[in-house]
Amino acid sequence: MTMKKRSIALLLALVLMLGILPVQAEAEAASGTKLAAITFDDGPSKYTDGLLDELSKRDVKVTFFMQGCNAEQYPSVVKKAYEAGHQIASHTYNHPQLTKLSDKKIKNQLSTTDAIFNNATGVDNSYMLRPPYGSTSDRVLSAIGKPAIIWSVDTLDWKSRNADAVYQHIINDTKDGSIVLLHDLYATSVSGALRGIDTLLEEGYELVTVEELLRRRGFDAVSGKKYFSAAGNITLPGISLPVITSAETEEGYLVSLSADAGTRIYYTADGTAPTSQSALYSGPFQVQSAVTIKAFAAYDLNGGRSQISEVTLDVPRAEMPDISLAEDTATLSAGGEIHYTLDGTVPTADTAQYSGPVPVAAGTMIQAVAIQPGYRNSRVKSLLYSDLGNQFSDINLASWYYHDVDQVVSQGLMTTDHLAFSPDRNVTRRDLVTVLYRLAGRPEPHGTYSFPDVTSNDSAYNALMWAAEQNLISGFEDGALRPNAPVTREQLAVILYRMCPNSPVFTPTALRSFDDWESIQSYAWTSVDWAVSTGILRGISDTQLSPDGTVTRAQLSSIVLRYQTL
Repeated sequence: MTMKKRSIALLLALVLMLGILPVQAEAEAASGTKLAAITFDDGPSKYTDGLLDELSKRDVKVTFFMQGCNAEQYPSVVKKAYEAGHQIASHTYNHPQLTKLSDKKIKNQLSTTDAIFNNATGVDNSYMLRPPYGSTSDRVLSAIGKPAIIWSVDTLDWKSRNADAVYQHIINDTKDGSIVLLHDLYATSVSGALRGIDTLLEEGYELVTVEELLRRRGFDAVSGKKYFSAAGNITLPGISLPVITSAETEEGYLVSLSADAGTRIYYTADGTAPTSQSALYSGPFQVQSAVTIKAFAAYDLNGGRSQISEVTLDVPRAEMPDISLAEDTATLSAGGEIHYTLDGTVPTADTAQYSGPVPVAAGTMIQAVAIQPGYRNSRVKSLLYSDLGNQFSDINLASWYYHDVDQVVSQGLMTTDHLAFSPDRNVTRRDLVTVLYRLAGRPEPHGTYSFPDVTSNDSAYNALMWAAEQNLISGFEDGALRPNAPVTREQLAVILYRMCPNSPVFTPTALRSFDDWESIQSYAWTSVDWAVSTGILRGISDTQLSPDGTVTRAQLSSIVLRYQTL
């Protein structure tokens, strides 16, 4: 701070002490609530971010009278302060004495600074002004077109640079309705201010923004008027926390938010802190899963926000029904009501209610849902009773691979695991040779092979040894067989081609109809061309073969059936 600024500030402090300026009489509010506004000038600075973290721990909101030139350097700090509910206010662009500027230059100082704030916060706001040095005149007040916020407690922190002195000014000079002047340019000011804030809180003060101080004391912040403090005989309530309520529905909960009349409610339903950009509440909304809802209410997003309400709604689902099928009869069981369908449609509370065993014919998809008070409807449980008499919990009648899967399971070439076929799971080397081993009639392997990653206890041991004996697969450079490695489409073609030693040799012409044929590795060209030419291997589209793509169990079921027709 310059000597000129110090001199003017000292003179102003002396005048205030003498009672010459129009300071509101300090008095306890009739309600007994003691209010004060802590303000910081000239920032933001390298200390402001840490100050914000400490204020957050105390749930205290303050007002920052920022210089535009510094806000340009710390836009993320401006944004952080704004979204934390502090009030952003103007201290001009670069701290000139406004009485020495023309009206045009005054307006330029303010409009430039306002634009910087708007850009940092992402919201167009109006901003109160603290004239540098507290220096004003009737002309200046008319030109600024904003409320001019002065102060009633000057900590002289810029002069002492001593945290203890700052602390003593705060606790000795602050009264109900005070506006306290500090600067966040100095580490001593920040530490002294935080100690002072802690003591004021212990003494029963509620620390608010200037915006809230004036509102709660019944003052209208009028443009062109000066405000030094806000003591008064009335104290309006603070902004109440939004109330979050919920009502159970069939699908989960219907959530409603309410707050003080005249406020708007901003909320999130994903557990994140709400901001000025969050959803604006307009009416009840449905949630269908466990969520954490957070909300705040605001008269004015710039310094007039409540604290954040938080409610976690755990909406458990009812357990899925159990479906068992025997002798063309389905039996369902679950807690609560069970509703089901047999025509492939999704069951709801409006579909048939289960009351006893249900006759079903082959080629029927049984679907059921459990409905239980206090729970969301269960997930739908499905069981397909196939045309060939198989049972699948994860196959649909409309699936393109349904009939092929039904065939290979009926032949015993592929199996289910607790009725799940897992059609989209990638095929491993173990999976593939197991299917081929079964297709070959489960012959007894004759040779003895040793691989570090295969033991005689492996459920696919005979299939793996047989495949190695037939030279369908072999170990890698490290000697490992890697039975759990996924199989690519070109690798599958090579293995199937080796299963047919008398197959004719094709020239790789069939491949050229695919745009990606050149990506086939050279060792696999003959095998892939054979597989494509015989129709065993088909493209994933008219133009793409995807030779390095993995093979799914659904795809393998179709490929194996086509292979059997050779």
